[in-house]
Amino acid sequence: MSYYSSHDAAKSRHFQFLLDELIKLSNMVPNKSSNFGRPPDFPLPVLFVLLGLKFDSGLGYRTFVAQLNFNPFLLERLDLARAPSYSILQQALKRLDTQLLHRMYQLLARKRPPPRKIAVDSTGFSHSTGGEWMFLRFRKTRKRRFTALHAAVDTDTLMIYSVRVRARPGGDAKEMISLLRRVPHQCLESVYGDKAYISRKNVQFIAELGAYAAIEPKKNLRVNSRGHRAYGQLMREYRAGTEEWKRAHEYGKRSLVETVFGMMKVRFGGGLSSRRYKEQRRELLIKVILHNLGRLSFLECDGR
Repeated sequence: MSYYSSHDAAKSRHFQFLLDELIKLSNMVPNKSSNFGRPPDFPLPVLFVLLGLKFDSGLGYRTFVAQLNFNPFLLERLDLARAPSYSILQQALKRLDTQLLHRMYQLLARKRPPPRKIAVDSTGFSHSTGGEWMFLRFRKTRKRRFTALHAAVDTDTLMIYSVRVRARPGGDAKEMISLLRRVPHQCLESVYGDKAYISRKNVQFIAELGAYAAIEPKKNLRVNSRGHRAYGQLMREYRAGTEEWKRAHEYGKRSLVETVFGMMKVRFGGGLSSRRYKEQRRELLIKVILHNLGRLSFLECDGR
């Protein structure tokens, strides 16, 4: 099947596939309730499904709930007599366990064969924190703020295998090892990264996993390994011929992680609707889950 046929098939079944998979994932969400008072009208697993649909639609909380009231099929499928209020949906985001969200997108990624080539990079998602009020009240503008998303992506399937969310962008190199520890490495051949990820410790760690560190060195770096043999070997190969090194190790595949970031920002937008860091972290993790679900649907339609 051609790319366009697979794309059209995935788009045509997008909502139904997304709803079915979110309901399956919601079985992992514990339904926490107090021992006192009446049971909640809206269990947390159901609210998780609604949050996934909300972020996929790109609508605000009020608009999404308003449309939900006129969707009897969805309410019946989720066994709801009425739609929750927008404030209940907002509060549900705070109750989700971040470690559970990590396990969800990893579970989806592991439905495919283990990755052979991994690309690591980071991007920023902007968010507003009272900037409009500061301008109206004090005639002062505030700088745009960003939440950093560090991700390890399979270059063959474009599925995300591990992420880390940070309040302030910066220090990419120190995030690589923690990202790669969550990636299955039994079939791993290469790990791609830009110049921000070059360090003796990172290159040696990748070599100990049995893979090659296809990380472009910065200019004026010293060749001496200081006990990290893989780093010294990488520096000598790169300086022997830069263009030959890039062709031999297919360094161009590194940009595929930026393709994934572009896909997420086109689909969900480049900004976050949540204001506080803990909610922004959960929002980004849910969007990573939605991205993996979209890729899983496309790969199934493509016969891969």
